[in-house]
Amino acid sequence: MSDSVNAWADALESVIAWKQRQRAEHPLTYLFWESTLRCNLFCQHCGSDCLRDDSTAARELAPEIVCAELDAITRQCDPARITFAIIGGEPLVRRDIDAVGAYAASLGYTWGITTNAMLLDQKRLASLKASGLKAIAVSLDGMAEQHDALRRRPGSFLRVSDALRRLVADPFWRTFDVICCVSRLNIDHLEPFVDYLAALGVPRVRLTPVFSRGRADAASGLMLSGEQTRQLLAFIAAQRASRTDIDVTMSEEGYWGPNWECRIRQDFHYCGSGVNIGSILYDGQVIGCPSVSRKFVQGNIRETPFLDIWNNAFTPFRQRDAVAAPQCRACAHWDLCEGGGCHLFDPADSGVETCSLRKIGELWE
Repeated sequence: MSDSVNAWADALESVIAWKQRQRAEHPLTYLFWESTLRCNLFCQHCGSDCLRDDSTAARELAPEIVCAELDAITRQCDPARITFAIIGGEPLVRRDIDAVGAYAASLGYTWGITTNAMLLDQKRLASLKASGLKAIAVSLDGMAEQHDALRRRPGSFLRVSDALRRLVADPFWRTFDVICCVSRLNIDHLEPFVDYLAALGVPRVRLTPVFSRGRADAASGLMLSGEQTRQLLAFIAAQRASRTDIDVTMSEEGYWGPNWECRIRQDFHYCGSGVNIGSILYDGQVIGCPSVSRKFVQGNIRETPFLDIWNNAFTPFRQRDAVAAPQCRACAHWDLCEGGGCHLFDPADSGVETCSLRKIGELWE
C-alpha cells in the first residue's frame, strides 16, 4: 500500500481506538438542560412536540434543583471541561435561566443556549451576557418564505435576522452560529440562504437534515429523499471547499461513508450521546442527547443524583451493539458507523430509513 493509504488506515484505527476509550471512561464534556417544553412557536418540524401553553410548566425543574446538580458534578468532574447548554422548548420563555447560567459560570462551566431568537431582544441579550453566557446557537431555517412557513409565524425571519445583526455587531459574541434544519421545503434554497448569512457576518452555519421525531415524522412530508440528501451533502462539500467567509458544516447526524466524511465537517463522524453527552430533561429525566427517543431514559434526578445515573447506567449508549439493528451489527461499516447517531435508534416510525448509506445509495461492502 502507498504511504497515503497507510496513513489513512492508521488514522481510522486511531479513531476506532479513541471511541473505545471514550466508551470505557465516559468523560462528561457536554451537559444539556432541557429547561422547558414550552415554546412561543409551533413549528412544523419540531422534534420535541413543544407546546404553546403552560400544561407542562408544573413539572419543570426548579432552578435550585438544577444548580444543586451542577454543584454536585463539580465534586467529581472539572467544570472547565464541561459545556452546559440550556435548551427547550424555547429556553427564553423562562426568565430564571439567566440565574442558573450565572451560577454555572461561577462554578467554572462554559454555558450557552439554543434559541429561536424571537425573544432575543437587546434587553434579554444584555441580561444573558451579564450572566456569563458564552455561546449562542440561533435557529433559522432558510430565507423568509421557507423559514416563516416552517415556523408558522409570518415575520419571524425578519425578527431572527435582527437578533443576528445584534450578535454580529457586538464584539463580545465571537462564539455563535446558526442551525438550519434542512427539509423538502428549503433544500432547493440553501445557496442564497448561506450567502445571506455570510453577508450578515454570521461566522458559522450548521445544516442538519430533518429526521423522524415529533411533528417531523414520516407523514409530515418534510423528510429528505435519498436524492435530496445527496444534494445536501454535495452542497456542503462544495461550500466548504470554495468559501472562507462563513463556515458551512453538517451537524452530527450520522455516518455518511468514505465519499463524504471529512468533506462535510471538520471532524470524523462520532456520536457521543451517553458517552460524553448527557441531558437533564424538563421533568428531571436523564438521557443521552435530547434528540434520543425517550425510551432510552436512564433515570430521574428527582430520585437519583445525575452523576450516579451517569456512572452506573447508560449501557445502551456505551454498548451500541446491544441496541443497534442486527443488520447494522453485521455491516462492514460498523466500526466507523456504529448504527449512526443514537437519535436514529428506535425511531417513532419503524418504516423510516435510518441507514444513511442505504438512503444515499452508498451501502457497499
